[in-house]
Amino acid sequence: MKKILFILFIISYNILYTQELKFQNPDLEKIILNKYSEIDKNKNGKIEKSEAENVKDLNLMKENLENVNDIIFFKNLEYLSLTTNKLKSLKINNFKHLKKLYCARNSLKNLEISNLPALREFACGVNNLEYVKIQNCPNIESLNMMNNQIIEIDLAPFKKLKYLTIDNNKLKQLDLSKNPNLEQITINNNEITEIDITKNQKLIMHILYIDKDVKIIGTENQMKNYKPGPVIIQN
Repeated sequence: MKKILFILFIISYNILYTQELKFQNPDLEKIILNKYSEIDKNKNGKIEKSEAENVKDLNLMKENLENVNDIIFFKNLEYLSLTTNKLKSLKINNFKHLKKLYCARNSLKNLEISNLPALREFACGVNNLEYVKIQNCPNIESLNMMNNQIIEIDLAPFKKLKYLTIDNNKLKQLDLSKNPNLEQITINNNEITEIDITKNQKLIMHILYIDKDVKIIGTENQMKNYKPGPVIIQN
């Protein structure tokens, strides 16, 4: 009997131990618990593995975060906002349920996202990015990369892209030929001299944000309906 009880104790201990998460950034755990106390189901003041995996949404705006590597514990997230923090580098990989990801207004110089099959909206504007690595995120519909230092971007993988905002960067050219579902583009304040939109028949032609001196190559019907969007005043 004692042997059985001892075995049960060992099993229980192992189960409990494997539930414990070791946060690289203990402040992140505290911030999440303060904001989402309901996560801590057993009220032990810690976020355990099963508790983290039950979380669907995390809004961590304006939390002065410099390190969010522990986000990997929340592998079933559908929504994640890291907007307005102090991040310099960020990798978000292998979140199969993540639909919306926002990391604008940080100090990002390095950004990589990959294997996010459910991702629909991605915003990383107002950072210090020259390049963003995006792999295996085929369902992005909205992409906002405004106010960075981006020199080039390959949009070919994003067949479902509807909304592109990439104004105030350093692009010299932009190929939109593989994005037939585009409805709106905001590409002004770059170094683009010519843009071909003949493959983008769904564009809403009366609100295109393109610099006036850019040569637009479009169909006769497109150009008949073309009207530049109103000037956006940057604060």
